[in-house]
Amino acid sequence: MYYRTDLAYEANESLAQKVEGIRLNTRNFSHGEVVELEIIDDEAEKQVGKKKGKYVTYETKSLKNLSDESKNEVVSILSQAIKDVSGLGRERVLVVGLGNRNITADALGPKTLDKIKVTRQFFKAYNKEFDQDFNEVSILEPGVLGTTGIETINTIVGVVEKIKPTLLIIIDALASRKMRRLCSVIQVTDAGIEPGSGIGNMQGSLNKDTIGIKVVAIGIPTVVDTATIVNDTIEMMEEVLRDKTEDVGQIMGILSDLEYDEKHAFIKEILSPMYGESIVTPSSVDEQMEVLSDILAESINKAVHPGY
Repeated sequence: MYYRTDLAYEANESLAQKVEGIRLNTRNFSHGEVVELEIIDDEAEKQVGKKKGKYVTYETKSLKNLSDESKNEVVSILSQAIKDVSGLGRERVLVVGLGNRNITADALGPKTLDKIKVTRQFFKAYNKEFDQDFNEVSILEPGVLGTTGIETINTIVGVVEKIKPTLLIIIDALASRKMRRLCSVIQVTDAGIEPGSGIGNMQGSLNKDTIGIKVVAIGIPTVVDTATIVNDTIEMMEEVLRDKTEDVGQIMGILSDLEYDEKHAFIKEILSPMYGESIVTPSSVDEQMEVLSDILAESINKAVHPGY
């Protein structure tokens, strides 16, 4: 694969042929669609390039422009997805917000944490083991290696060992292979997450095998690489030209005969000497981040707290 993506269904749709070992189901709504994808064997995992597990993805044209009614329905969809992939019941939950609060496109995790209903202090203060309306929930903002000097995975493992949660929910900004999916797709999975993998800075895997407890990873793509932008622009140019002329092949030359991934690789080869591994985010990402973090926080609160 020549492109980067953290979205399992995006990686699956790029394959030239259908792969056995993948279950796929799509549900349509007036405001978007839900794609449920499950990778069930080692061969499928290898072909798709994603860990075995369940992936529930919600996609719409714009999360920022959803009506209040649609937004509430999306929150219900996501909260149910969190319950389904985790088998969530009575839990001690640790919610981790990955990313750098000072970089807007990477601040999804920390900003979502600000809106999580934290309850662990009350369970400890009143020596409670059970509450009818709330689970025991705590949050962790581990920061990034560049500012803390500590690998994210080490911080998380240390806190898990100390407070012993039974469910770990991890929030992170993701990378996509399509511009139209920036800030408009939410993925929920029990397959864990590899922090930094979308921008080529993988530190290790955070999943049930490495952490020892149930893990749910939730993410929204906020960045694409420059080659993806150029590639998508060329494809849009071809679509516009097809409506205006029959000479698309003559105008676009060899590019019109190349597959998406081949064009992406060619463009990346040209751009790399000048721009390296450049990553781009929408200009409105600061405004969008408030809406995205609201949706994620509400979904998590509704999922983990029975009486929320």
